[in-house]
Amino acid sequence: MKRLFFALLLFAPVMARAQRYSLRDEGEFQTLGHRVEFCDRFGWRSYQVDFDFGLDQQNRTLTKDSRLTLRIVKRDGRRWDYTCKARGRRPLNANINFLYGRGISVVVDCRIDEKSFARAVELDPEDVGVPSLVFHAVIQDGKVTPGAQRGIYFQPAVQIAASELSPYAAANEDPASLAVVFQSAASLQ
Repeated sequence: MKRLFFALLLFAPVMARAQRYSLRDEGEFQTLGHRVEFCDRFGWRSYQVDFDFGLDQQNRTLTKDSRLTLRIVKRDGRRWDYTCKARGRRPLNANINFLYGRGISVVVDCRIDEKSFARAVELDPEDVGVPSLVFHAVIQDGKVTPGAQRGIYFQPAVQIAASELSPYAAANEDPASLAVVFQSAASLQ
């Protein structure tokens, strides 16, 4: 019995390793309402998100080497890239839930630096408020797919009333009120 106990202790770190996942989501922007007006106004053509992450299921956290990279391609061919990491200056906040019969839901939120976002929309950094990137991944049967919440929202608690972005700020602080909604190329077919 003691041997079995010690064998399990030696085996425990191997069992506790995080599983690695990688997901690429790319496409255009939602085709209805003010969401597309945003992209038209600022000349955005398409997006690409690369989400490489490790999942520590025991602690319900992302591993420290997890990262989310957003690339916006503009109509004039220029690009804007932004990366958030689980640890570091641009942290990813994760909400990880185990859904019975549906797998694991991983929703990450990353605050976008105002100066960087201002370059993407060609505005003054004081006029962009607090933009945040939300991305949802669903893990089921070992496969990872994009979830429903994917896009950018602006926190209304920040004064952006005089900005061109004020029409896109959510009326409440619910991230479900995304100002820019990503629409996968796969879902367009």
